[in-house]
Amino acid sequence: MNLYTNGCSFTAGTKTNKSLYDVNKLGKPVCINWTSFCQKGQYGTIDYFDSIINNAIEGGSNHRLFRQTTDFINETENLDDWIFVIQLSEPLRFELFYEKYGAWIGIIKDMHFTEDRVLQEEPDVVKEVEDFFNRLIMPTVFLTRTEQEGIFELYNMLNTFIELCKHKNIKYLITGMSNNCMPNVFEYSGRDDQPFNGLNFPVFDSSNIILPISNIAREHILSHRDPHPNEIGHSLVSRYIINEIEKRWQI
Repeated sequence: MNLYTNGCSFTAGTKTNKSLYDVNKLGKPVCINWTSFCQKGQYGTIDYFDSIINNAIEGGSNHRLFRQTTDFINETENLDDWIFVIQLSEPLRFELFYEKYGAWIGIIKDMHFTEDRVLQEEPDVVKEVEDFFNRLIMPTVFLTRTEQEGIFELYNMLNTFIELCKHKNIKYLITGMSNNCMPNVFEYSGRDDQPFNGLNFPVFDSSNIILPISNIAREHILSHRDPHPNEIGHSLVSRYIINEIEKRWQI
């Protein structure tokens, strides 16, 4: 069985180089994350999966998450051999396509980034993307975008994805960064896993929605200023997700 996962920094992981902790460098640094404990090596002791694809990125949006995951599903023939663990992100984040460079621009608060590392590091390109962002995105999109718009978009994307998984008989789990990123299915579906205060919108099928990462890591975080899981936190998240998978499917 293979694992595909996607999300933001809570799945991309914690930077192993401590000198980078306070450096605002969006992208894909070398990290430890919950999938690190699913394979033999420095952190894990057993290979739970034949292969692992982790497409999460720091600052990633739900738009990026569902775009990439849907593309992967449509391009993969042996879906029976895969389990998908999807981690929802902050609803206000989004992305836009910059046609000139064929690049997606991720938007997080008042920051932006491209996934193409070459584009991020070419000074002329960086200046042009910066101008595009300040001239068009900030005044016309970001400054007028509301939280309710982000939540409504998440409602559409999440329910569409669930229906896609049901149609293709895909094995999937939905987690999140925190309660603020997830639908309040625990309360309205009569589930009592633990107290939950999520987003108020309906989900067509909540059977494969599990607790968010922050609820599992709890106090095992980098610091009171940085709520990302530390090594112990990631190990707890890994154990929880593996347990939820084993409840449903044989791996």
